[in-house]
Amino acid sequence: MSAAFQAIAVRRASGPVVTLQAGVDFAGYFWTTTSRRAAKVKALRRDPVASVLSRNKDSWSLRAGRAVILDPAHPSEAIRQQPAFALAGTALALMTIRYPDQILGYVADGATTPAAWRPHNRVLVAIRHEDEISWTDDGVITEQTPRFSGVVHDGDSSPVGLDDSCWLGVDTDAGPLVLPGQWNSTRSSVRVPAVVLAALQPRLPGPVCITIDDSALHRPSDKTGIIARGQASAYRVRSGVASIGVDVESITTWSGFRSTVAAA
Repeated sequence: MSAAFQAIAVRRASGPVVTLQAGVDFAGYFWTTTSRRAAKVKALRRDPVASVLSRNKDSWSLRAGRAVILDPAHPSEAIRQQPAFALAGTALALMTIRYPDQILGYVADGATTPAAWRPHNRVLVAIRHEDEISWTDDGVITEQTPRFSGVVHDGDSSPVGLDDSCWLGVDTDAGPLVLPGQWNSTRSSVRVPAVVLAALQPRLPGPVCITIDDSALHRPSDKTGIIARGQASAYRVRSGVASIGVDVESITTWSGFRSTVAAA
């Protein structure tokens, strides 16, 4: 069975953007690799903060912190990124062990893989675990660092478990964050656990993104997805669920290595 991907939120000029990445937790960092030309790399070079959402057996864990980029094309810069540089080799080995099917998928695509996504044009991204919040499927917060400790809650505020059909990216004073949610395309709204959203203290109304991408297939040429970006309204809470209306302004879709951007 393929290992699960993690949802990563970065901050672009237009607001938060969430993508799914294959990666591992190691030595206080989340590690992943991507193309040197990827939009998320450009975003992190400009604003080096990010968050990572991981799915556990019956709970979720969101960690946020500063990010560093280790680029083989700029070895002197990479060496200055201590201690991440010293850990990079082990992190890459752990990713190889965890995601052999994804590596074989790239091998299967062979010559059809664009040059930008081949090994010599990839970078390693390490996101430090500086702040963390965990919650159960029912939305009950089980662990949090001081950054996320400003919300009082009890069992009565917990919703019935929400099935995640999308990833919601929100902006906060400290950086971009990501939550699992349910997207309703008819109403152009997303539902998330209210107590968790309140603990994150998002800037709402404000820019958000909705990402739908299961990353289940092994070959990158077979992967598809969509990111809708726009302005969200202030959220409303009912029975422990926060509903957020989104005025979608642009939609990015991709199929394999090809992507298109269109106004909504």
